[in-house]
Amino acid sequence: MQYLIRTLTDSTGYTFTETIKARENETFTVVDAESKEEAERKSKDLIQCPKCESWNTEHEYMYAENTPVYLYFMCNDCNSKYVDHVKKGQ
Repeated sequence: MQYLIRTLTDSTGYTFTETIKARENETFTVVDAESKEEAERKSKDLIQCPKCESWNTEHEYMYAENTPVYLYFMCNDCNSKYVDHVKKGQ
């Protein structure tokens, strides 16, 4: 089960904390972005960790002659890391 802990500070300096439980068919994902459009673009490119099923991951493609050849994957929750060969058509 996932919970979103949302914290905000109002104009008087009072801090509010709200805990939101994800529904059965819902997950929460946080991405760093400068705009809503950038956040949506980044969220579509996420890869789930095969070890712990977290979405708190990062990945980077390694290129040869402008073609992705390898995928470097890192999970920020379980520290899983791997490099995978990118198959044609991916």
